[in-house]
Amino acid sequence: MNGLKRILSHIGVTQAELAKLLGVSPRTVSLWATGEINLPGPVKAYLRMLQSADASVRTIELRRLTDEHGRISEGLYSISYQASGNNTGSALALVGDGRLIGADAWGGKFEGTYRFDSTRRTYHFHVWLRVPPESETVTGSISDGAGTLVQVEADFDPPDPLASAVATLDGQPIDLTLAYLGPPRGDHQDERSKGTL
Repeated sequence: MNGLKRILSHIGVTQAELAKLLGVSPRTVSLWATGEINLPGPVKAYLRMLQSADASVRTIELRRLTDEHGRISEGLYSISYQASGNNTGSALALVGDGRLIGADAWGGKFEGTYRFDSTRRTYHFHVWLRVPPESETVTGSISDGAGTLVQVEADFDPPDPLASAVATLDGQPIDLTLAYLGPPRGDHQDERSKGTL
């Protein structure tokens, strides 16, 4: 194990996390770790500081990783899903402030919450899906005349720009993919309106 790998192991930081702390690419850290590129002096000094700092100082610095991972980009997301038998579907969701709301093309509506699990570094989504009356879910079950309310839970890595997870619906696994599409419409000015009278 080379010097950088040993230091990272000692302070409990991965190469990807060091890249985020320093604002460099993971490839750059990989080149430092393999010795293909010499570790710059300021990075050596930073690592020495982390090694020699007491636990409280190190915790404060490493919290930046959790804080960064603890925020999901607010805005519009596409959700695609597939159950066994190749039944597929898609939906759109507006995500922000720990909540999400959305709908699919077949009239299904859902809403729920999400939170960041700092230990596992994943987002835990807890969603209630309202299946319209006499509609078929992606797993093949048919809702009754009043419709059905179904609970779905899944853990996603931070979307960058995609994240995948497996959830269970009607006791069957469903592959989910979450993709960030952009900020809420009100967060930016329409380009066509700039500079016009």
